[in-house]
Formats: sequence, C-alpha cells, structure tokens
Amino acid sequence: MREFVIFTDGDVDVPKLYEEEINILPQYYYFEENMIYGDEQILPREEFFRRLGKQRAYTSGVNPQLVHERFTQALQAGKDILCITVSSGLSGSYNTICMEARQLAETYPESRIEVIDSLSATLGSGFLCMDALGMKKQGQNLAETAAEIKRRIPLIDLYFIVDDFKYLVQGGRVSPAVGKLGDMLNLKLILTMRQGRIEPYKKSRGLNAALRNIQDIAKRGEVAQIGAIYVGNREMLEKIKSYVSSQCEVDLNLIVASHVGPNTTGIAIEWAGQKPF
Repeated sequence: MREFVIFTDGDVDVPKLYEEEINILPQYYYFEENMIYGDEQILPREEFFRRLGKQRAYTSGVNPQLVHERFTQALQAGKDILCITVSSGLSGSYNTICMEARQLAETYPESRIEVIDSLSATLGSGFLCMDALGMKKQGQNLAETAAEIKRRIPLIDLYFIVDDFKYLVQGGRVSPAVGKLGDMLNLKLILTMRQGRIEPYKKSRGLNAALRNIQDIAKRGEVAQIGAIYVGNREMLEKIKSYVSSQCEVDLNLIVASHVGPNTTGIAIEWAGQKPF
C-alpha cells in the first residue's frame, strides 16, 4: 500500500497540534498590489487588523506554480496525495489545484492524486483534514480515506457571529444600507455555510441573543467534534466558549478574517452519524 500525504489550503484552519502533519498550501492577501502576504511575507495578526480597520484587504487563491512544486516533491518521493480544499464556492483554489493535479497525473501515471472540495472553510474543512489524518494513522489507504471524507462532508457545519457589518459591506456580502441599519439596531448576524457558500442564518438583537442561538444549535444533535474559532478579539472567543463546550480552537486564517473582521467569533461542528437539521 502506497503512503499518501495530506494537503489543504490557506483558507483551512487546523489546531496547532496538526500543523506539522497536514501540508498547507498558502493563499494570499494584500493591501497594496506591490506587497503580497501569505507565503514568506506574513503580517502579525495585530498589524493585519490595524491596517484592516483603515483600508480594505484583497485576497487571492493558491499559487499554481507552488502547488505544482509541492505536489511534485511528494510524488517524486513515491507518495500519493489527498488534498482537501476550501469550498469551491468561496475560492478558485479548488479548481487551480485540480488543474495541477490533472497535469501531474499525466507525468506520474503510477501515482494517485485525490482532490476533494470540502464545501466548507476554516475549521469546518480542518475537521475533515484531521479525520483524514486519523484514518491514515489507522492504516486506511487513500481510496478508503477519500471515500469516508466525502461521506462526512454533509456532516460539517460552520457558524459565525459577525459583530460589525463594516467588513461584510466592504466585501460586497451585504449592502451599505443593510449594514448601516444592522449597526443602528445592534443586530448581530449569524452566518453559515450552505452548499459551499456563505449565507445568513439568523439575525439576533444583541450579542447574548446570538450566543444563545449558537448554543441552541450545538445542542440539537450528537456531536463528533466541535471547536471554537478566534479571529481578533479574545473576549469574543471566551464568550462563545462560555456558551459552547469546545474541544479545540483555531485562529481564523487572515484570508477569511479579512471578510468578517476582528470582532467575529464562531464554531465548527462535525455531527456524529446524522445531521440533526
């Protein structure tokens, strides 16, 4: 049985314990076109959010040349590849990686490259990467692991409480009028993922109401794993952890963070057996 390597991309977050065993293909962000961050150049989180408060950040997907190089290294070492990507509905990275995988499959016909669209992002996709690593360590081969990961995709949920509409307006996800009204009425918007795209789940009057809604979601069914997501405000993270018993936490990658802002927090859930709703 050939060994396989697990890859993902920079829109996906895993707990620090897993970072050395899951290969992350960076995505990129910039404030000015002449300075791109995400690979060798990375802004400290505090500096990133300081700049984000003054100007919009722009983002881009994986670098096809880097994907080609990283995959080639694994293939030349005699290993197959399983790559679990951020939703194709959020980023072009899935299509870029698939394109490189098809080209490399012609050069290395004895190897197998499996690219899976997670239909999620951040820790939601990260749970699938963690699951894949666990299966690999248990001795499952690439085909068995990929099949099980695909089965689990519908069991992943992601929910974010957005505290400030400013960043959603900047990214074009809500209109300026809706954003202004939301801030005036102290509305907290809960976002979720549906069929690979970000959608509004519920509006709540005030943060505590939003947190109770998240708590209610987490109690609706049997949970395989649940984790909290930190963006830029530690107090917000601690608040959501006081409502939901999380088993792990991650720092939201700066690509996704640029669209939701530092006062956001959220949870990822992998349901056990069957999604309750």
